[in-house]
Amino acid sequence: MKLITVGDNVADTYVDSHIFYPGGNCVNVAVDAKKAGAEAVGYMGVFGNDKQAEHIQEALRDENVDLINCRQIYAPTAQPSVFITADGDRQFAAGPKGSAQHLVKLRLTPEDVQNISEYDVLHTGIDANIDQELVTLKSSVKIGYDFSDVKDEEYLAEVLPNVNYAFFSGSEMTDEMAEEFAKSCLAQGPDIVVVTRGRQPALVMSKDAYCYQEPQLADIVDTMGAGDSFIAGFLVAYTDTHDLQAAALAASQSAANTCGVSGGFGHGQAY
Repeated sequence: MKLITVGDNVADTYVDSHIFYPGGNCVNVAVDAKKAGAEAVGYMGVFGNDKQAEHIQEALRDENVDLINCRQIYAPTAQPSVFITADGDRQFAAGPKGSAQHLVKLRLTPEDVQNISEYDVLHTGIDANIDQELVTLKSSVKIGYDFSDVKDEEYLAEVLPNVNYAFFSGSEMTDEMAEEFAKSCLAQGPDIVVVTRGRQPALVMSKDAYCYQEPQLADIVDTMGAGDSFIAGFLVAYTDTHDLQAAALAASQSAANTCGVSGGFGHGQAY
């Protein structure tokens, strides 16, 4: 399968070790999709003009992700601060304001839309700021969307009709709550809703079936990007097999693999 991600890129800045890593949901999903076996992967986004932006682009090229019609502006890269807890989990703090990520929204041109239509799946998310473009894109490509932990009913009603695969974080949800929530989302348009729940089994539900997927055992170094890896693994496996359970298992294994790497997919650089 061929997958393109459109959206955010950030330099995750690990305060304790003074290292930053390429990151952002769309960057991570692109790299993880390639690792999961996607035939071709592209990334489209807006870069700043600092060393962090240069490093993120170099890392994407090293991971065999094609940069598709990316823009660059005179602004710093978003640099959220990251603190690692004793059990390997991560906590975030806001970075400097006025970054490329905060200042500029990507406005797609007809050429961009044509390029995107050459892929099987487009992945984007709540931080990508292209919600207004989804109505146009949905006629030519399957769309995966990461809602993170946002569950505002008005927002969901606006976006859900325009996506095929909806991904949510719901560590606070019981099985009953997750199933009820997924059914309400499915009624608004998506083909599949996925609710990841940290150490609890992830729920994967279509209009016809559902399954739970236990997390895989992993030697945890850093949980950064594990959710993004789950998304990438699922999109690649489901596009290739159309098997809900097989895709959920592949997604879980992809997430476990990422937990053994610092910064999501490595490429750390001192700052």
